[in-house]
Amino acid sequence: MARPQDDPTARLGDEQAIRDQLARYWRGIDRRDPALVRDTYHPGAWDDHGYFRGAVEGFLETLPAAVWPSFETTQHFAGQIGLDWLAPDVCRAESYAEAHHVRTEPDGTKSDRVYGLRYVDRFERRGGEWRIAHRVCTWDWARIDAYAGIPLPTTYRRGARLADDPVATHPRRDGRRVGERDLIAKQACLEVLARYARGVDRCDPELVRSTYHPDAFDDHGGYQGDAGGFVAWVKPTVMDAFACTMHKLGNCLVEIADDGEHAFAETYAIAHHVAGQDAGATDLIMGVRYLDRLERRRGAWRIADRRMTFEWERGLGVGAQAELDGYRRGHRDGSDPVLGRVAVQVPTTIGEVADRAAIRDALVRYCRGVDRRDRELVRSAYHPDARDDHGAFVGDLEGFLDFVEGEVHGRFRMTMHKLGQVLIELDPSGDVAYCESYAIGHHVRSEGGRDVDDRVMGLRYDDRFERRDGEWRIADRVVRYEWLRVDACDALDGEWTLGTVDAQDSSWSG
Repeated sequence: MARPQDDPTARLGDEQAIRDQLARYWRGIDRRDPALVRDTYHPGAWDDHGYFRGAVEGFLETLPAAVWPSFETTQHFAGQIGLDWLAPDVCRAESYAEAHHVRTEPDGTKSDRVYGLRYVDRFERRGGEWRIAHRVCTWDWARIDAYAGIPLPTTYRRGARLADDPVATHPRRDGRRVGERDLIAKQACLEVLARYARGVDRCDPELVRSTYHPDAFDDHGGYQGDAGGFVAWVKPTVMDAFACTMHKLGNCLVEIADDGEHAFAETYAIAHHVAGQDAGATDLIMGVRYLDRLERRRGAWRIADRRMTFEWERGLGVGAQAELDGYRRGHRDGSDPVLGRVAVQVPTTIGEVADRAAIRDALVRYCRGVDRRDRELVRSAYHPDARDDHGAFVGDLEGFLDFVEGEVHGRFRMTMHKLGQVLIELDPSGDVAYCESYAIGHHVRSEGGRDVDDRVMGLRYDDRFERRDGEWRIADRVVRYEWLRVDACDALDGEWTLGTVDAQDSSWSG
């Protein structure tokens, strides 16, 4: 990925500004705030959403007139964001996303129109502010889920329109470069959020406790009270009640207060709760947001106040998961390897933030390379002598690349590997890092020219990265599988911009 040759800290600050603008866009769409959506674009920007192509002002008119009235709620859940620098003031961003649109059908039933798409944006800096100048939504897959909303007690907070939602009280920022102090603080907050998810999913109550200040307040709907009480509640209610959980974090907007000691974070998440092991096993899936106030006390960032909002939910059958037999599975009994290296690392230097950014860049290259079928791009994420254990393949890099081409690309029309949170622990040596990345892998199968089904896998990449000759790459990878299901696919609109698996895809154009 080409980058301008400027101050590395300035580059990191520009990249964070772009990511924050994207998070504001998704907040604006889902909270139905046209002004917030508008402020993420430059005036006159081009927008291609499939159903609309033209100047962004026309797209903005469609939102209150046609889009928002059609759906009772939406959640635009983002995965990884890949950035390619085209010039010092021009950057291309490719954002993986899963967009949920809940509506009531004419017969009175509810459905969720779910799209797998990528936002391919050209950001430009004008007057010191990064905004979208050109956008193409590239559509990769679609399905319509029967919406089986679960009756939730009134104590469970639902996402609301902007005026009634807690984010309405949060000050907006513009798209200007993020400074060094805030870069370090934002990264520290992200580490806290990722450790929380690891603690719940690996059934480690003490790790969960370590993400809260002792006097913190938590409102999970089913529990409201102090942090100690929440830890006591979550173990029997979540950890012990399910065979598997996976809390995959998506777009996260962290704003640091002027004093540098307080932060507000809005984090989108999709939480999977698999119950049972036999043919009747089900997955209770919830689309939620964590609304957190974090504070730094005695140098440690932790959650001081957490409120959850519930956006949508449903239960899906996932069967016995027998297809994962023989694959490396995630463990919840304390034996999962990631728990052996838990270290509460709070980034304190811009260099540590830069190392994490370089590692994330390699992970994004891997996903883009697999999904766009670019062997050399996949190769660029690994050291030449790397070892890869994907379960169905165990061996060296060249063998893995052959496996991907033959067994993955040969079987599926389209793949989409969406990354969630990435928790990176740096070894004291400075040249080794251990990385746990949550991901959802979509594998779309086509017959007779139409999409038939999508093999969806919840997984974690457990990687050892090494820095050699100044470059971070994967030296050893083990994939751990959490759950599997098969979804029926629906047809995409042929008039929209569809994703392809080669250099004709819009993500490759400038």
